[in-house]
Amino acid sequence: MNRRDFLTLMSSTAAMAILAPSCTSAAQSSDRKTLVVIELAGGNDGLNTIVPYNDPNYRKLRPTIAIKDGIPISNQAAFHPALKDLKPVFDKGRMAIVQNVSYPNPNLSHFRSKEIWQSAHPQGASDTGWLARYLSDVQAKTADAIFLGEEYPLALTGDGDRYLQLSPRLAVQQRGKLGEAMRVIYNNPQGSELAEQVRRSVLESEAAIKKLTKDIDKRVDDHSYPKTAIGRQFALLARVLESQPKVVYLTIGGWDTHTGQVRRHQQLLSDLGSGLAALDRDIQAHNMQKNVLVMVQSEFGRRPAENGNGGTDHGTAAPVMLLGNVRGGLYGGSPALDSLVQGNLPMQVDFRSIYAEILNRWEGFSAATILDQDFAKIGFL
Repeated sequence: MNRRDFLTLMSSTAAMAILAPSCTSAAQSSDRKTLVVIELAGGNDGLNTIVPYNDPNYRKLRPTIAIKDGIPISNQAAFHPALKDLKPVFDKGRMAIVQNVSYPNPNLSHFRSKEIWQSAHPQGASDTGWLARYLSDVQAKTADAIFLGEEYPLALTGDGDRYLQLSPRLAVQQRGKLGEAMRVIYNNPQGSELAEQVRRSVLESEAAIKKLTKDIDKRVDDHSYPKTAIGRQFALLARVLESQPKVVYLTIGGWDTHTGQVRRHQQLLSDLGSGLAALDRDIQAHNMQKNVLVMVQSEFGRRPAENGNGGTDHGTAAPVMLLGNVRGGLYGGSPALDSLVQGNLPMQVDFRSIYAEILNRWEGFSAATILDQDFAKIGFL
């Protein structure tokens, strides 16, 4: 089985589980909570996302890529204009932003920094993720966590079985002569009992994928999700929430902006902002506004100074956004652009403090059990 076949199989299994009657909202508890983790893979530029527009050092460090028409959300911080759809969400108090988030002795490697964020173990190697350890401790079942993406994250990797995985590219079809030959087999009952079971399973999987794809198309129209690949990822995420899993993990790639950052970052943020705002509308339309907490993070931010290619290089601290039933506002202080450490932003909030607050106050679980120590409360929950 090649990688594409494996993803198709995983997605088919996940689609059938999500659409199963036992996973419908009517069958679940009305107060069951879901944590959604959205990873911006590649290292999002936090300074051009939440812009320190009143700090003169910002434009000195970024003479060509600084954002000049940000949308103020305080007397120090502004949204990138591409995040305009999030301003009403912020104004309603449904969005908290924690700035200057990182960990001690930051590592500028994508791989290592993602490993640290996903394991919550900044020191040494770890083969288990923080979410997997939590899910294991509460004896979660396979369908209690769902990964939307293609590279299964360490965050959901534990000592037991994998949780469900659903590829955003649902419409993977068998094509070409081999596909046509297999289609003939699938459409005709088989004499062998085992072959007939396989045939029926394939047909049921295809039907589940088609139904889920149709649901997503309707959702995109009903709630004005961006009609882009990222927009459809958000619509899929919203559909998955109806099965009330305990955790959903979504990866959005493309944030490694070393060259030509301005246009590319604009498009990514536009899709992100519009997608999150549509997701918030969708969640409220389905009366899940008190039960879903969304956290948006990246493995690191970018360096404060722009490089010579109209972009930014790997940096350290960055903002983390939280949407849902939160204490809205800004946390973590303003970026200390006058006190850089080796050209990078100093950390003011350890990311494990955010995890700890989620585990303690959202999940009602002892964070120290998962994170090995206690962390100071930030106050967004």
